[in-house]
Amino acid sequence: MKIKHTPQDFRVRELLADGYVGDRGRHRVYRVTKKKLTSFEAARALADMAGVPPAEVGLAGLKDRQGVTTQYMSVEGGRPVRWSAPDLKIEPVGFAHEGLSSSHSVGNHFEVTLRHVTPSLRQRIETGLAEVREHGFVNYFGEQRFGNLRFGQGWVARRLALGEREQALKELLCGRSDVDDARHREFKQMLAARWGNWRACRDIAGKYGAHHSVFEELGKDPEDFAAALRRVAARLRLIHLYAWQSHVWNRAVSAYVASITPARERLFVEGIEGPLAFARGALAADPAMENGFRLPGEGLEDVAHPVQREFLAAELARQGLEPEQFRIEGVSGFQLKGEDRDLIVRPRRLKLFDYRDDAGRITLRFELPRGAYATLLVARLTGFFAVEPTRTGPLTAAGERDDRAPRAERGERAERAPRPKRDTRETRDARGKRPPRAGRDERGPRRPPAASRPRAPQPRSPATKQRGNKPKKGARR
Repeated sequence: MKIKHTPQDFRVRELLADGYVGDRGRHRVYRVTKKKLTSFEAARALADMAGVPPAEVGLAGLKDRQGVTTQYMSVEGGRPVRWSAPDLKIEPVGFAHEGLSSSHSVGNHFEVTLRHVTPSLRQRIETGLAEVREHGFVNYFGEQRFGNLRFGQGWVARRLALGEREQALKELLCGRSDVDDARHREFKQMLAARWGNWRACRDIAGKYGAHHSVFEELGKDPEDFAAALRRVAARLRLIHLYAWQSHVWNRAVSAYVASITPARERLFVEGIEGPLAFARGALAADPAMENGFRLPGEGLEDVAHPVQREFLAAELARQGLEPEQFRIEGVSGFQLKGEDRDLIVRPRRLKLFDYRDDAGRITLRFELPRGAYATLLVARLTGFFAVEPTRTGPLTAAGERDDRAPRAERGERAERAPRPKRDTRETRDARGKRPPRAGRDERGPRRPPAASRPRAPQPRSPATKQRGNKPKKGARR
């Protein structure tokens, strides 16, 4: 079986709260449909066209790079941008009184097409559909959350919690993977071979246009890895922080689900970061949990339920940490913050559609609340994950999804905007000129270009000699 065989096989449409988009407001709201682009890349393109810095674009969440996704973005006082290209479409849909944020999202609508489905797998999916409609499924974090494992970087945040700062930095920058493209593979190999020679590493980073300032800091103080880590792009730091926090949650919840579910009612799905336990029927969770399992903050201090704390502490012990060590000190951008997370999620409008001309192809349509993963539902129904890996690398951490980081941080350098493939008079009028090319940034992400405002025409000096205006012979000057 294959999922995401083509971008059209995985479609996502963001669902906003009723009443957010209206006819009036200081913020213009846009509908953005993208393919093979990250949400940050699409937001950067919108910012270029709207004539604002990328940090001024509001988002409710980040969508998967692998697929055709539709989401909304807002810009205060934004232009009525319209753009249509094969990989990106932008259109204004109304106004809002406040900038778009995660609080305005109620979830996502999905259309997931599965190919090469055998008759036995089809039967398993149909059985699972009935079970999930009635009882829901465990709300684990999906494999998109763990790009750090695909790229061989390990658990960087865990290294930092253990005080292993140099090893954390080395794994972040030099960790190797089978899915690395040629450029990233060469970059990692060269850095690893010269690790400790910070001048040589700085020159390599400069050549590749990534993380140059990390090694500038180590050139000043070869032992100050905290200062070097602060030079890693803020979004990349958050990706690694959230990945480890989510991993601890997944492992603790899986152990809890397995402990309260009889063997005959229990099934496991092997994930990238370990097996995940599911219950075929209703999960016999403690009613006092009220269908929640705390995503823990520092030191597990915010985990009130004793059973949840017990399973989280057991997982930390398995990783060589005491509960009070579940914190990262001295390195900015790695602060663990807890939040409530549903234990069981119930998809809405879950349906299966057949294709008469292709017996091995089916499409699943459903809606999930914000923060729930469609690939987890597919894994629960089929018994395995079938996401094809993306060949890229960690220099920009492209393609990572994070519903808890809906806005680019102010001052953070955004990724390079995708070069639009088609220009029209309408779009030129909307933004004044074509988006400028972005500059290279030392730290990995791209430097945002100047706002795309049309320049005022410059008056020519009357004494300037212009081609085609040569005075005729005998004419008075």
